[in-house]
Amino acid sequence: MKKSNIIKLLLFVLVFVVVILVINNEALKYAKQIDLNLFHNNFEAREKLGQKFYESDRIYQLAKVILSLIIPVLFLITGFSAKLRNFSKGISKRFFIVVGVYGVIYTLIENILTFPFIYYGGYVQRKIFGLSHQSFLMWLKNYSIELLINFIMIFLILWIPYKIISKSPKRWWIYTGILSIPLSAFLFFAHPIIIDPLFNDFKAIENKSVETQLVELTKKAGIENCNILVIDKSKETSMINAYMTGIGDTRRIVLWDTALKSLNVSELKFITAHEMGHYVLGHIKKFMIFEIIATFILLYIVSVAAPYLINKYKNKFRVKDLKDIASLPLIFLILNLCFIITTPVFNVYSCYIEKQADIYALEITKDNKAGSSSFKKLSENGIVIPYPDPVYKLWKFDHPPIKERIEFFEKYVP
Repeated sequence: MKKSNIIKLLLFVLVFVVVILVINNEALKYAKQIDLNLFHNNFEAREKLGQKFYESDRIYQLAKVILSLIIPVLFLITGFSAKLRNFSKGISKRFFIVVGVYGVIYTLIENILTFPFIYYGGYVQRKIFGLSHQSFLMWLKNYSIELLINFIMIFLILWIPYKIISKSPKRWWIYTGILSIPLSAFLFFAHPIIIDPLFNDFKAIENKSVETQLVELTKKAGIENCNILVIDKSKETSMINAYMTGIGDTRRIVLWDTALKSLNVSELKFITAHEMGHYVLGHIKKFMIFEIIATFILLYIVSVAAPYLINKYKNKFRVKDLKDIASLPLIFLILNLCFIITTPVFNVYSCYIEKQADIYALEITKDNKAGSSSFKKLSENGIVIPYPDPVYKLWKFDHPPIKERIEFFEKYVP
């Protein structure tokens, strides 16, 4: 790829990002001018701020989707993917090293091209709208750790599907899908004890009275040996959250320390019961099965679409066949298109299981008031988007809107 083309590529992405920032300027200007402290106890004011965030984020999310398609296309049509393949082959003759080097460099270049955009969405926007008080260095550290983990995973794993493609060009998607099952199970098992501690410190609840009441609640639900831990999120944000993670011996309910600081015992019991609901109702296992089925479908689509496109644009892409590592941007392009289309399906299913967990919490605690008050506090410490359009809601909301949940808590009869 010529130096002039690389410069054009960089300029294109930078101009694209600048245009998005300019378009977002009005919403950002509004957020900069207000005193966020005045909004925490004013639901109507939080809605107004949320509407401005929505106006900003809607543009950002659309641009994010466009970039996810533009970058792999540019890698292909400029011939840079083929150049990168040749460079990787020049480093080593070992197949897994060639594939690993290509994958790592591709990911690095993609992150360099999109860094201004990632910085805006991951740091600037959240900072301005009061969702984060994280320092830039802390944000950069977390971003770097995530990138390093991606590099390691890509280098260790990417060669496997390409080796399978070379050995079985017609059935590779079946074998790759089968291999993804133990990998997914391992990640679900290992993530809480290997990856999560890289970003946050986990500890037991200091208030033993609160801990005892929460443990008794888990026993009431028939959940044995489930750790309830706290992470130090207050160093990053004032938002409140909790989640259930892990499988088998690594399963745990994790409370942000912001929840312990902001919620009373009844409210803590309610959000803990919600997370327990995910376990009791088998949501983690169901989501794993859902993910596995989706993986097989996506791999099949790639196995059909990628060879067709390679045959049609072989000379333009300078890609020989699917087992050629230079086909990776094409695979990413197809997968990104599929993700755009299927995200609403995942989100609808996610909202459905969140509603189930809400009902479970109401049934086991019999405390609608705690449910309503805890989620009002969640809204006071976060962003409430009052009137999202249906498209944004489908592609962005993997939980029901807080207003809907509060109304449901107030009307539901356990």
